[in-house]
Amino acid sequence: MQRIHPWSVRSAERGIALVTSLLVLMLVSTLAVTYMVTTVTERSVSSNVHVAKGSLYAADAGIRTASQMLANMAQAKLDSMCNAWSGVGPVISQPNNVFPAGLMSVTSSSPNFTASASIAFADSDLADTAQVYNYNYTVTATGTFGLQGQRRVQSQGVLRVSASRGSFTDYLIYTNTHLTPSGGAIWFTSSGHFDGRVHTNGEFRFAFQPTFEDLASSVNNKAWFNNKGSPVELAASNNGSIDVPNFFGGFQRGAPSIPLPANSYNQQNAALGLDPSSSSPPNNNTINAQLGTGAGSSTPPDGIYLVHTGVTMSGGIYVQGILDSYRTSVDGLGRQVYTMTQGATTKTVTIDRTANVTMVTQGATTTTYLGVPRGVTYVNGAISSLRGPDRVSGAPPPGIADDNQLLIAATGNIVIQGDLTVENYSSINGAGVLGLLTSGGNIRVGSSAPNDCNLDAFVMATASLSSFMVDSYNSGSPRGTFHLRGGMIADRYGAFGTFSSSTGNMLTGYARDFRYDRRGIVPPYFPTTSRFDADLPTARAIAWREL
Repeated sequence: MQRIHPWSVRSAERGIALVTSLLVLMLVSTLAVTYMVTTVTERSVSSNVHVAKGSLYAADAGIRTASQMLANMAQAKLDSMCNAWSGVGPVISQPNNVFPAGLMSVTSSSPNFTASASIAFADSDLADTAQVYNYNYTVTATGTFGLQGQRRVQSQGVLRVSASRGSFTDYLIYTNTHLTPSGGAIWFTSSGHFDGRVHTNGEFRFAFQPTFEDLASSVNNKAWFNNKGSPVELAASNNGSIDVPNFFGGFQRGAPSIPLPANSYNQQNAALGLDPSSSSPPNNNTINAQLGTGAGSSTPPDGIYLVHTGVTMSGGIYVQGILDSYRTSVDGLGRQVYTMTQGATTKTVTIDRTANVTMVTQGATTTTYLGVPRGVTYVNGAISSLRGPDRVSGAPPPGIADDNQLLIAATGNIVIQGDLTVENYSSINGAGVLGLLTSGGNIRVGSSAPNDCNLDAFVMATASLSSFMVDSYNSGSPRGTFHLRGGMIADRYGAFGTFSSSTGNMLTGYARDFRYDRRGIVPPYFPTTSRFDADLPTARAIAWREL
């Protein structure tokens, strides 16, 4: 029997261990090399992707920058053409010449791109309310990132250049002639704070330090300054250190004239259920037919009418003759309520927008109509008293519901005898708005209006020598401040009070606190200006591809 020496066994074991160690070492080395190669590859791929994305983003930035360049160029040229427009024909008389011929370039180093744009006139749509000019554009951009990355892209689209009829709701204060109805001088004083656009087709007068938060503009190249009771006329925005208005939005002299509308026939037609774009006066036959009076060609009988066809509302509210009282309110269900009195007749109109019905109550009788009236009340006469609810604990409840938009138009005076505010005026969701328009009288703050009166409305008096004014403004004690949130448009600047020429302090009447309604909500059928305002040009991409 063979005997194995123990030393031989141990030598064999050591050999196996050595081979195993070498195999493990080789495996570990292979894994390490593989890991290193993979890491290097992934870093390279990641770097390439990063460079490619950076180049593409830079090229796309070039597309966007060049498109904005075209829009900015169009905006600047359209603004100047609107200002120079004669009032007849197209605002852009030569649309092919708005942009330079050939390529326009723009470059940037951060991000790094080079872009070129070409643009050509395509077509136009000219209407009474808006003019639209379309341009086809092509933008090609090359973006680079690092030393190697480069991508090239191209975008094609349409640049829309348009101008729309301006609205008189663009103004906090507008006067055709900045004098009183009697032709006397009237001044912006230190007690006046005006947060909105102010314009006159005439010439302004400033005393001490009134404040204008937005642009003030006048057609006249000069302005009057009170100069402590010794007025001076200057082509300047201040009178040394004596009369120094705060023009936070600038003072533009020599601005274009903006004429007032000649009549309120658009609003009358709207209330009658006719075409509101028509500026032709309806005759008595038409008015009586729409009101259902049966009076033929005779003058319509006095009355408060809701224009309807059968049981369905088809127009607004139409009043023939003087309206003694017009009170607006919001009931406990949030519904808009109008209470109107003419002589011995009182009608209460309740508008339920949720149920889409209108209820008219006269005495003990209530009639319900389907639908809601157009947002206009037209009074072929004057309104002797317009107001909202009485104050509760010193604060006025709203008179206009936050879902109600109303224009009250009259051919005679409109006299405000109390607070009239809009529900949720300061809320982002509030949509209520009120407009007051007279085509043949004044809008007056009556003697029954409270101290520190509040009005949320755009008020407009278009007749010659008409104004927004305060009754007995020059007698009695100061009545605090009249708070207007909206705007005032009138032929003349009506007096609200008197002030000391030496100190600027109020002596009688109201101080003015006029603040522009910046919510952008326009009362229904509110007049537009005869001029066009430039809209913001918009570029819309139709195709985008990489070259």
